[in-house]
Parts: sequence; structure tokens; C-alpha cells
Amino acid sequence: IPWFVYFYAYPTYEKWRFKSNPKYPSPTAVLGEIFLGVFLANPSVTFVPSIHMALISSGTLRHHCDTPLTWQYRLYSFVVVLIAVDVYSWWWHYLGHWAGRLWAVHRHHHHFANPTPFSTIADLPPDNIMRSLYMVVANAASFCVTGLPVDVDVIYFVTAITIGFYGMYFHCGHELSFLPYNHPILNTSYQHYVHHALSYKRKPYYTGFIFKFWDDLVGAHYSGTQIIPAIEDQRLGNRSRARWEEEVLPNLPDYSVLLSASFWLQNWRQALGMAVGQAGVAQRCAVAKGN
Repeated sequence: IPWFVYFYAYPTYEKWRFKSNPKYPSPTAVLGEIFLGVFLANPSVTFVPSIHMALISSGTLRHHCDTPLTWQYRLYSFVVVLIAVDVYSWWWHYLGHWAGRLWAVHRHHHHFANPTPFSTIADLPPDNIMRSLYMVVANAASFCVTGLPVDVDVIYFVTAITIGFYGMYFHCGHELSFLPYNHPILNTSYQHYVHHALSYKRKPYYTGFIFKFWDDLVGAHYSGTQIIPAIEDQRLGNRSRARWEEEVLPNLPDYSVLLSASFWLQNWRQALGMAVGQAGVAQRCAVAKGN
């Protein structure tokens, strides 16, 4: 919510200059993100971690709390979790675009082609459950190296930062002035916007999460000109204050309606259609064409 409030509830010219898509999504589209990314997503992304915590509490996985309490082991755990989670996130996301049956599930996330932070985990439950197997993946990797699980505090700290913070940055729709849009190591919000707008079945762009290495291996890069980063749009003169005042500012959506019960009652069907129906496909195509 703080990310959305900062970038969308209180937009400014300086913020808009770095918005990858110069247009703002409709409140109904954001409501669709909320349905899918808040109400439907939260139970599914907490399902596996809840089972993990319950098994630890019952004693079945008590050994997950018996790792060495040293900074060296916690540093080791941090590295293993970061790499394992990032590779797994890329792999599962890439499969979601390449395998037809998995794309049938994942495609709903791409209905939000002009995303806001509410779309960070706006996926159907099967996708979110599979993507939340981080403790399984990280512990499997650690057992192969040391025969011990990773530090349980570290695994949840790292996944909270990567999925929570970096994921919301990915979906904030705005580029950061201090982080190059084509950073050689890190994936950026611009590249993830390209992914949302242009990726489809068997045509994945930038399916990686934090590190770009995995996309480099499979050549999942975008080199077209249909979508350009905001900084390049600025150089072309398309992010002028005059355009902001004459074209963008008068047409800014009023997101305060998201606090209105009557708005929800009037628009929930359309919002759900954008999230899981053909209306979402139409919205995605319109954004990809620049409409």
C-alpha cells in the first residue's frame, strides 16, 4: 500500500518522468489487481510457509532450528538462499511462459500490462503455491552442500526482502534515477514492465528476478523499440512539463474511489474480468499497442 500511495495516489511531474508507461491504469484495473494480488494471493503464498512452521512447531522439522548460531553460518545461509531462490524463481517463471499448461495459469498475471505494486503476487493459487516453495528449494540446496538446513530466520528474511521489497519495486511501474534501466547484473523495473507488456506464451522476456545471469543464458532479452525506458523517452522530449500539465495531469485517474464501497459494488465484476477473463486480455493488448 505505501508504494501505491507514493507513486499513484500522489503522482507528481518528477515521478511521472520516470514512469515506464506514461499512462496510468484505471481504478478498475487496480481493483482487479487487488482481487487477484491481495484477496486471492495471500492465502496461497502463505500456505506452504504455514505448513513449514507447523512442522517445525510439532517437532517433525525441529532440526531446522538447530543450525549453528554463528554469523558465518548465517552468511552462508544468506548466500545459499539468495542464489537458490533467485534461480528457482527464474526457472519457474520461465516454465510458466514456455509450457502451454503452465502459461494457461500464469497468463492471468499478464493481464496487468501496466502494473502497480498491487500486482506483485497477482497470480492464481497454483502459481503462487509453487513460487512459495523457497524453503524447500533452499534447504535442498544446502543439504547438498553441508548436509544441514539453512538458518530458518535467514530464509524468511531473504525471501521477504526479495519477494516483498524487490517484487514491489518490479511492479511499481517507475524507474529509479540512480539505477540504470539496462543494469548489467540486476533486473530492473523497466525490464519487468517490458516483461508484463510484451511477454506471452513461448516468448518470455526477462523472467529472472534479481540477477540477470539466468536470462543471459537463454537470451530472454528485449531489443525492440516498441517500448523504450523513461529516461530515453525524456531524451526524445516526450516527458516535458507541458505534456504533464496539458495531457497527463487533467486525465489522472482518481484512485480515491478504491476506498468507496459503492465503487467496489459497481465495478467488481469488471475488475474480476480484467483479472481472470477476456477483458484482461483486451487490456493487455491495448497497453502493448500503446493505447
